[in-house]
Amino acid sequence: MTEADVLHDITKIYKRIEAQNKQTNALYESIKTDKVPHFLESIFVQIPHNRESLLACLDRVIALQEAPLMNVLQKLEMQEEQIISLRMQLLKITCNFHMEKHQLLLEYITKERLLSPFLRALIQAVHKIGLCFNGFFIAWQRNLILGINRELNQKYNKDLQKILEVLKPSMEVSSTSTLSLKNILSQETLNDLPIQKDTLVNENEIGDRSYSVPVLKDSIYQAVAYADFFQEEFEELKKAFNAGIESLEKTPEVLPKLEQKNAHLHYLKTLKSALMQTNTNRLLESWRLVDKAWMAISTPLQIGHPLEYYEDHFRKAVAPEWDLRIARIYEGIDLLNPQEEQDCKISKESMLKFYQFYSSKAPHTEYKKEINSCVEESLLKTQSYGGLPALFYGAELNGLFSAQVVPNDEKVSKKYGKKIFYFPDRVRELSMAKPFMLLSSKTFPQDFLDFNRELLFFKKENWYKVYEIATIGHEFGHILWVSSDSELKMNASGQFKNIEEFKATMGGLAYYFLSPNQPLLKELIFNTIARAVGLIAWMKEDEVLPYYCEGLIHLEVLFGAGVLHYKGDFETTALEIKVNETTMQALKKQYLNVYNQLIVTYLNKQDAKVFLDNYALKDSEGNYKPIKSEIRAFVEDYYQQYQNIGQVTDTLTSEKWQETYKKQHNLN
Repeated sequence: MTEADVLHDITKIYKRIEAQNKQTNALYESIKTDKVPHFLESIFVQIPHNRESLLACLDRVIALQEAPLMNVLQKLEMQEEQIISLRMQLLKITCNFHMEKHQLLLEYITKERLLSPFLRALIQAVHKIGLCFNGFFIAWQRNLILGINRELNQKYNKDLQKILEVLKPSMEVSSTSTLSLKNILSQETLNDLPIQKDTLVNENEIGDRSYSVPVLKDSIYQAVAYADFFQEEFEELKKAFNAGIESLEKTPEVLPKLEQKNAHLHYLKTLKSALMQTNTNRLLESWRLVDKAWMAISTPLQIGHPLEYYEDHFRKAVAPEWDLRIARIYEGIDLLNPQEEQDCKISKESMLKFYQFYSSKAPHTEYKKEINSCVEESLLKTQSYGGLPALFYGAELNGLFSAQVVPNDEKVSKKYGKKIFYFPDRVRELSMAKPFMLLSSKTFPQDFLDFNRELLFFKKENWYKVYEIATIGHEFGHILWVSSDSELKMNASGQFKNIEEFKATMGGLAYYFLSPNQPLLKELIFNTIARAVGLIAWMKEDEVLPYYCEGLIHLEVLFGAGVLHYKGDFETTALEIKVNETTMQALKKQYLNVYNQLIVTYLNKQDAKVFLDNYALKDSEGNYKPIKSEIRAFVEDYYQQYQNIGQVTDTLTSEKWQETYKKQHNLN
């Protein structure tokens, strides 16, 4: 077997996953017949069966989106305990549905003897560990997110400052006085690891994320490591790791570049040790060693471990996520079309050039030199993988990324870089499969909808280019303007994430706005408008609150530049959209002005709340609302419409629209 054989097998697996995804997405067709798929029958014994509830349940399983389901359940005026019970039931249904798909994929790879024996063993190990992560996630969701955190919200009436104050004693603090690899890692792991001379933590360093659960002991919240809190689930995890590592050790390596056996074993052993760590003073260093080991793996098959922490707004407890990603864009080559040149405009080199230009014009602060050094080091070491999620477990059953840049730990990234993952094929296929929604036609003018739909269905190459600017640009944008302690310093009021997502998107937008040629400017602006408005639906969804806040800042700029105007109700079309040379230039100027203000915030490591307060403030119910009255009225009315008709499909179907478009453009 050669490297070419393995890369060819990867394309076969990629196409198989694409076919599986299309089959899954086709379940949206059941909306037209109102037929309940068999796996949802147990749910519709408990809730009314109509098109809205069916679509919400399909969104939960197919798109892994929980917000539509929550909206439907709240409209039914169910008790909170009943809603939680149904959410957990649907999580298990979603889990079973996708595990069956994963099993079929594994059987296909085994039967066809694809890849090398080592890579087949690696995939099997990932799957068995993943099944344990499913159990860990269900327990984590039930005990921490829907348990401890929910109780804290109720007890302190959603007052974030009070909650953060009472949780202070539970923050993980590293201690280097007793810190050494011998303390952190098990002896069996140490025997297999090269000597490591550098330390990745400082004495009494507080992490900007946690790997523990806050437990009330003697009236004080104290950190309890995951391994201690979830003992039953972690016993199973330990067995799965041991079995996987043993299998991989026994399997010979034949293609070092594509298998990287030693790097994978080093990573899995380090990860197992971090997961099993019970000393909370050693968690931060343990997990930094995991990220370091992970950055050494550069194969087309990429494991994803616990990295993100959107669900927990209090201590940023890292969620139990686990997956395997498969790259079709590997080392700058499209494995499905190796002869085609990659028309990629955004690269680490071009983003570094943009950053250096922008930074040279930014004001000097006491942190600027240190921030520039961190950003430049991170960018130069960035790896990039474009592909699909192949296998996914745990927290990712509550939503997969359209793109991601990780690790989040800037101390690790400065030394070892980051990995950017992007999944445009999945995003586009899912967008095309979803039905048209009534709320869209009541919000946007028809020519706006037609323009965006034309881009999605009939201008595939341009769609991918807009995705690159908006989404890959967003991931690069996360890297900019931060150093190792930026999040910790800027998160004093717990608002860092609530401006960070806007900062990330602005990285891609500013990069494009300063480009000499901007042929897709209208497409990019229309994409931004649709996204900003759609994010209003997440007003009360804690897990995705940072994106909702991002949407509010976008709306401030879009309304302020005269691109958007709210006509006052949703009886006809709610928004008037003016896109011409004058408004486009005004919009770009306003966006860059806001970005400049944001950069100053980051260069001074100022509390993120200071910037956010310029655009949104909490109302009496604790929900962020725009400051400006016109935008606030639109946001409140749109959310009301979302609650009423958010899951109602449009009378115009996707098929009918495409048929009409083809006739108008002589495409039949």
